[in-house]
Amino acid sequence: MSLFGLEIGKKSIMAQQAALEVTGHNVANANTAGYTRQLASLQTTRPHYAPGLTADTKAGQMGTGVEVAEIERIRDAFLDAQVRKESKTSGYWEAVYDSLAKIEVILNEPSEEGLRAVMDMFWESWQDLSVNPESEAVRAVVAQRGMALADAFNHTYRQLSELREDINSSVEVKVDEVNSIAEQITDLNQQILAINIAGKQPNDLEDKRDLLLDQLSKIIDIDIRSDANGMVTVQMGGRALVQGVEYAPLATKTDGQGMYMVIWQDTKVKARITGGELRGLLDARGKTELSQENSPSEYKEIVPDLIEKLNTLAKTIIVQTNELHRGGYSLNNKTAYPDGEDFFDLPEDPETFEDWAEFMQVSDEITSDVKNIAAASYRTWDDSGDKVNFGDGANALKIAQLKHYSNDDEYWLKTSGLNVDFNDSNPVSINFEYPAGTFNTVDIDPISSYSDLREIADAIAEGLEAAGLSIEVRTDGGELVFYSNNDQIQGVSFVSGGITTIPSDSFETGQSAGTASGMVKYVTADDYWRSLTADVGVQAQEAVRMVENQEVLLNQLENKRQSVSGVSLDEEMSNMIKFQHAYNAAARYITAIDEELDVIINRMGQVGR
Repeated sequence: MSLFGLEIGKKSIMAQQAALEVTGHNVANANTAGYTRQLASLQTTRPHYAPGLTADTKAGQMGTGVEVAEIERIRDAFLDAQVRKESKTSGYWEAVYDSLAKIEVILNEPSEEGLRAVMDMFWESWQDLSVNPESEAVRAVVAQRGMALADAFNHTYRQLSELREDINSSVEVKVDEVNSIAEQITDLNQQILAINIAGKQPNDLEDKRDLLLDQLSKIIDIDIRSDANGMVTVQMGGRALVQGVEYAPLATKTDGQGMYMVIWQDTKVKARITGGELRGLLDARGKTELSQENSPSEYKEIVPDLIEKLNTLAKTIIVQTNELHRGGYSLNNKTAYPDGEDFFDLPEDPETFEDWAEFMQVSDEITSDVKNIAAASYRTWDDSGDKVNFGDGANALKIAQLKHYSNDDEYWLKTSGLNVDFNDSNPVSINFEYPAGTFNTVDIDPISSYSDLREIADAIAEGLEAAGLSIEVRTDGGELVFYSNNDQIQGVSFVSGGITTIPSDSFETGQSAGTASGMVKYVTADDYWRSLTADVGVQAQEAVRMVENQEVLLNQLENKRQSVSGVSLDEEMSNMIKFQHAYNAAARYITAIDEELDVIINRMGQVGR
């Protein structure tokens, strides 16, 4: 029986030594990222019946010692799932906040250097010009402020476009990162499978895989399943990204602007990204122009929407400034007709053009000669070349007041060829169809009683007001433009007198403000920009709040997970002492059995010698 005792001692020493080695492994990896505390699970070995002369002489089964049943990873699967779920949300809001923080730096509002301040200085320069319309110095300031405004729009547009391109590059980087992690998980699945089949425990490999799954869950929204062989399946957007020892890599496809759409490499089908950092980047960058994209967009379109609104603001300022400027008289104009020149350049096709903020610039006519700025509402030279009406800055004042102009829908009829005979002494009658089917006649004095087209427009406007018709009359170079806040104005015809259209009753029609033409609607340009920047600020505040909330929540979950899976040096020291004492006791037990055998073998049978 002493031989059984030696075996029990040997098993005990081996078990306690294994437990000490596990404890040492825990201590060594106390600061290793992703490491899970391990525990040697000890259990009794199979007992046996002790032999005896009769069955009643022994108590029954005798223990045969101890063995290490398994080296257990102390891990809570529920906490892992919670951490990965919240990591997805945290990654999303961190990506969104990073983009919004960069946008706030680009907009730089409120400040003395932002776009709003530049707009204010632009309007103020027109206000100053209305007071000193003949001053070339003041005119030069208007031109310079116009160029500064154009530069501010150009620069802001360029920065936002570059930010979108940077975010787009990050999308490609994240796709590569997903593929790299998926490949590593696949490789670990294969190693873990081989070790499990061999009947061993791949604890450290599973730790590495869990760490990769934590990292992947922050980038994309994933669903994780484990099988009986210890391998995991990772699903993303309704398809398996990793399945056993195989994985389906992601890829990117570019549109005409170089924007990346995330697709599955094998099927070329758009991948569904519903969470994580990658979704945050896509929400900030917006959709591509490729046909597989949903319409309307499934993304928040943070940067594209901001660029679109910046273009809307730029278009509004350009179009409205030009409309008024074309109806004014410059110092170089010695005719009876307004100059009809734009202050800002216009694209070839304003109706379809989009990138107004990038395009915005002061026209060469203005920058080359500031006398071409049309500050006056009426002519400043008579037919003899003498000064008349000098000091007229009324048109400059109208442009300055655009800062406070709230844009409504404006429908207009514009003559497409106006013939005015300033020598005609016959009374003038003008018929207006307003509303449809109703004809109204407005009579004005003979054309010979007016000195320029602006005076004729004023006379027509007075007649319309007297007739109770809500129609505004403006000049646009050598043309008359009739404006109404609704589309009831159907037609205008000059019946008699020294004013006709060429060809007869020929008009251009259009809508100068509102959503149909891509311009600011129902608010001033200043209020529009304030609202835009305030909206960015609110979005940034929400992102900050969500990032902070997720950080607190993840810290709590991680603390809970570490309380279960983390290595406590105090606990490991206690275990070390416990297993060391058990090892010493087992060694002392073997010594006792050795002495017992020595007595039996060497000293028994020597009595009486």
